[in-house]
Amino acid sequence: MRYWRPAPALAPLVSGYHLYAIDPGPGARQRDVFQPAWPSLRFTFGAGNWCVRQLGDPWQPVGATSVFGPSCRVTWSESGPGITIGIGLRPRGWAHWARPMASEWADRVGDPGGVFTFDVEALRQEVARIDDDAAIPALFDRFLQTHPVPVDDSEAVISKVEAALLDPEAHTVAELARRIGISARSLERLSLRAFGFTPKRLMRRARFLRSLHAVAEAPVAARATAIDPHYTDYSHFVRDAQHFLGMSPQAFLKLDTPLLKQSLALRRQVLGAPAQALATSPDTSGK
Repeated sequence: MRYWRPAPALAPLVSGYHLYAIDPGPGARQRDVFQPAWPSLRFTFGAGNWCVRQLGDPWQPVGATSVFGPSCRVTWSESGPGITIGIGLRPRGWAHWARPMASEWADRVGDPGGVFTFDVEALRQEVARIDDDAAIPALFDRFLQTHPVPVDDSEAVISKVEAALLDPEAHTVAELARRIGISARSLERLSLRAFGFTPKRLMRRARFLRSLHAVAEAPVAARATAIDPHYTDYSHFVRDAQHFLGMSPQAFLKLDTPLLKQSLALRRQVLGAPAQALATSPDTSGK
């Protein structure tokens, strides 16, 4: 597993680049899970027959080139041997390079044909020619920076929304809209276009992810007090876990998910946060 930061000029648009190499052994399959996240564009190589399943849905094959849309619940993954190389997009990146509204790709995985303003197949061909992992971030940086599009006036507002979602004190749609300086109706339209979900759902997801990671890092005896204070009680958090994870938080944390556990540690080390949806960008963190 590898993660890389994008070039500083791309950081408001791109959360990071990643590589996952899987080899579960002859005849075996690797079962793991992805957290709720912003979108990703991914290129897969090998004969691993990668499949994913979102809560309540059947397993579906993942194509050699695929878009993982913004997700509000976990995505289960099963694969044989292979390599996946990808680009994580922030909401502003989706608004910048993607043609459809993010809500059209919410909790969805599929073929990227027609989604992006750049030539995805040309990028895949460049990725396929790489013979050194270390060349991946420079390739993606160069490709994305040589395929610019006009900056939308709304991108600055999207950036403010992204920052406000990470603030535990912004816990109502009215408060979020007030901080951004737009109406609640305008905020909802913007959220569906760039983020994929309504503001209320985005705040609920952010609150849950903050709490889940706090619980994972807390001693067992302190877990009930580690959750976000805007939960009415621990059972409220457990109900959210059933919605986002399909099981209790304790059951989820006990799962054998080596890729997820390695991802949490490596994301924190390289990208600054254990989850893509909890990471700030330079222009939203005040740096």
